[in-house]
Order: sequence, then C-alpha cells, then structure tokens
Amino acid sequence: MAETENFEEYIKNLDEFAKSALVETFNIGASHAATALSQMTGKEVNISVPNLRIVAIKHVPEIVGEDVKVAVYIELGKDFSSHAFFIADYDDALKMFDIIMGNPPGTTKEMDEMVKSSFMEMGNILISAFANALSEFLGITIEQSPPSLAIDFLPAILDFALADIGKYCDYTIILETKITISGVEFEEHFLLFPKPEDMKKILEKLMGGLA
Repeated sequence: MAETENFEEYIKNLDEFAKSALVETFNIGASHAATALSQMTGKEVNISVPNLRIVAIKHVPEIVGEDVKVAVYIELGKDFSSHAFFIADYDDALKMFDIIMGNPPGTTKEMDEMVKSSFMEMGNILISAFANALSEFLGITIEQSPPSLAIDFLPAILDFALADIGKYCDYTIILETKITISGVEFEEHFLLFPKPEDMKKILEKLMGGLA
C-alpha cells in the first residue's frame, strides 16, 4: 500500500515541467485527431488541450459539471492501463452533430442512433489520437478496447471505472479540451484514470526523454 500512497503524492505534486510535457504530447494527439475529423466530416476542425489538471476523483463532477453528459469510453491496456473518457455536455453533443451535418445548431433535439454513432466515432478518434501520441512519443504499446457510449449523470458514467481504479488511486487527470468545428467552439473534457504504476513509468520515461 505504501507504493500507492507514494504514487498519490507523486501525482499530486507533479511539477509544472512534467505537466507541460504531458500537455504538449496530448496537443500532438489533438492535432492528429483534428485532421482525422476534418477529413471525416469535410468541416474545418481544430482541437487543442489548453490545460491539464490533476484532481481528487471526488471533485471531478464539480469541475466537469453535474448535469447529463455524453461520454465515449475506451479502456487502454498493455504498457499503459487506464480508463479513458471523452465527455461532452448533452446539448453540445447534439450541436456538434448539427454542425457536422450542416444543419442549424438546435435542429437535433435528441440522441438517436445516428447522433450516437457519430459522437462515438468522434470520441474514438480523439481518444485513439491521444493514446497514439503517447505511445509514439514514448515508444510503448497501448492497446485500446472498442469504444462504448454512455449518456447519464457524470457519477453514474464514472462508476465502473472507479470500482476498478479506486482500489489503486483516488486521483484523476483532466484535460480541458477545446474543439472548434466550422468556427463554433466547444469546451469539453478528456479524463484519464491511469493505473498508478503505469502512470509513474510513463512520467519517468517522459521526463527522462526530455531531461
């Protein structure tokens, strides 16, 4: 257990240099995701990660919002075990779909199968791009499960990840994610619940590579 406690201190006290190295890596992933989404939708897409926060899991709902969210979930494995979520406000997910389809925002009122699969594909592209940026940068292998979609209040969405990861660590990494589609800006969140020892290895590798 001592290991875990040390790890929590390590994560909690991550210095600005380590944070900015992570943000830099995720921004590389974000630009790859933007390119892929632009090609898929035929719209101009920009994605950036302006900020990264490490917060106690219990504070996640107050940061990300307590209302109904749409989340794409992928489990990451092999050299980096983590639960990864791309989380958007319900209304934003509908609005993104409208913009991608060329409809006036507000046209789509509910999450039908078409909206769900479009959003799931978007989340899948984003999470995959983040995972690929990390694995390329660090020369590691990150396996990804097929994506799944959840529409619910945030605590319910995160429950099953917490049942697993809560055993190891009560901190999570929140990436603020800015997505602009055809000039309309959205501020959403990407959450990582990494297995502590994997995260520590990754940070050491990241810092070693930059030292």
